[in-house]
Amino acid sequence: MKTTILLGMAVLCGTAAWAAEFDIRPGLWEMTTTMQMSGLPPIPNFDQIPAEQRARIEAAMNNVTGPHTTTVKSCVTKEGIDKAIAQANSNSRNKCETKIVSMTASKVVMHIECTPDAKNAAKTTGDVTIERQDAEHYTGTGAMKSTGSGHSMDVKWTMAGKFVAADCGNVKPAGQ
Repeated sequence: MKTTILLGMAVLCGTAAWAAEFDIRPGLWEMTTTMQMSGLPPIPNFDQIPAEQRARIEAAMNNVTGPHTTTVKSCVTKEGIDKAIAQANSNSRNKCETKIVSMTASKVVMHIECTPDAKNAAKTTGDVTIERQDAEHYTGTGAMKSTGSGHSMDVKWTMAGKFVAADCGNVKPAGQ
């Protein structure tokens, strides 16, 4: 679950930082992500969970190991872009750090590292690459690995975005 949240953060921050630097148009975007997971999430005290509940968790994870494609519409605003850049470049009190490894006129590469704390016994690391085709199209790839509590889970994904319209209509910007 934590890995999925981190994936979303990485995509949002990466897309937003990239949008500001590389003339990605604000407005309504359609974003498609294909994700594949393998392994078992590093759940604290997993071996202490009742056998029946452990079996349900393992069965549920077996059902999500194939590729899953999701397409969403998202409202990208200048304010949202600025906020995501600030979050991606800050060292706030949370235990995850996003570092921009390299950035060119058409490509950004980021590394994400999350260290274990009292609430999360897992260490998560990963990399995201996003490439701009033009102001209305991007593609990207990413991979993250979470380890802890004797388990390991890998998440790999591809993504693509395309500009739909300058007006977001009923779609609210992220965080509203």
